[in-house]
Amino acid sequence: MENSEEKSLQDNASNENEVKKEKEISPEEQIKKLQADCEHWKNQYYQAYADMANLRKDIEKDHREALKYRLESFVDKIVGILDAFDMAFKVEATSPELKNYLTGFQYVHNTLLNVLNEEGVVTIEPKIGDKFDVNTMHAVETVEDEGEENIVKGITLKGYKLHDHLIRAAMVVVSKHPSSETKDESKEENKEDLKA
Repeated sequence: MENSEEKSLQDNASNENEVKKEKEISPEEQIKKLQADCEHWKNQYYQAYADMANLRKDIEKDHREALKYRLESFVDKIVGILDAFDMAFKVEATSPELKNYLTGFQYVHNTLLNVLNEEGVVTIEPKIGDKFDVNTMHAVETVEDEGEENIVKGITLKGYKLHDHLIRAAMVVVSKHPSSETKDESKEENKEDLKA
């Protein structure tokens, strides 16, 4: 009991000393201290407010991006179906029944492309003779040609973009200059042909 009473008396004495110290601070010093505290908490509030505003903007931007590109994986899966349609259209119809089926398939294909276009999907269809574009095309094969280099010589598969994201690059055959080995071989073959 005596220990707790002593401790209580010591706590009261230390509290009285702190109160005396606070009373010893002049009113001007107290005002300056309170103003500094006020300024500190005001800055903390503005910093927290700015952080919240930036966070809100980032979340809204992420949400817009997610909505804009929500179909990306879906379109990636649909691309194979569009390729199957394109391959089917390369077959020439030999009978009237097959011609009617192809007409129906073309209607379904065009409807599907229109729906995808409304959602922001763009078909990348390079033409033979176009310059090779590394941003939208993928060279699956090269052919030697004496003319200009990096010219599209054939299209294997169409490419697709969703807004500004590339879903699949167009698969193309690209020209390149004949290598020196090929030129040497063709010269030797020409010499042999001339001798014979």
